[in-house]
Amino acid sequence: MPKVILCVGLKSSGSTWLYNVVIQLLKEKYRTGVISFYADDFAMFPPDTEGAHVMVIKAHEPSQGLVYLARLTRGQMFLTLREPRDAIASLMQRFGHAFEGALDETGRQSQRIAELDRTEAMTTYRYEDGFFDRFKTIGEIADVLNVKISKAARERVYRSLTRDSVRQTIGKFKKAGKFGKKPNANSFDTETQWHPGHVGDGKIGKFEGVLSAAQQKKVLTATKDYAKRFGYLSRKK
Repeated sequence: MPKVILCVGLKSSGSTWLYNVVIQLLKEKYRTGVISFYADDFAMFPPDTEGAHVMVIKAHEPSQGLVYLARLTRGQMFLTLREPRDAIASLMQRFGHAFEGALDETGRQSQRIAELDRTEAMTTYRYEDGFFDRFKTIGEIADVLNVKISKAARERVYRSLTRDSVRQTIGKFKKAGKFGKKPNANSFDTETQWHPGHVGDGKIGKFEGVLSAAQQKKVLTATKDYAKRFGYLSRKK
């Protein structure tokens, strides 16, 4: 049975960056047999996953079965967190999402993540700490995965996933037609899960300039358990 590495997080929390780090590190170790994809449940699995040595799965609302599979295969689980008001503001700015739609999906995701945090052992990163901009994060993730690689290899992974590098990668995907003839917010590259406009500005507290007071209140109501558990209720910025 393939080992399962589960990468969970709110949309706009840096989960795609972490997912790509995990993929690259595991490919450094195994070279072949690493399969990566997005799935919240078994029905979303692509075909021919049985022959993999390890499966890296990105999820926003992982089913209990998927979590059990990661546990059963003695895999690892990673979690990325972000102030939910900022996460929604980012979705609206970068992808043009409507507030109500972003609120609905962020509310569901936050509830599931809060549930998971109560029961599962996960390596957790908080967006506000800028983990995606730190070289040492690569080594930390490598240690969790038990991947022994040289500093030069860690630097190679890090450089390939800086903001500028990811923007360049996304630009190449656009030119190659990987997002289709008319890229939109729902377009993405199946291997990396990068979308057009994926790289944000990294600003903290941006929701104050994007969401109205009424919208901010709605977000905190919809994500109450998550915001309370991870300390976002007390954060004004």
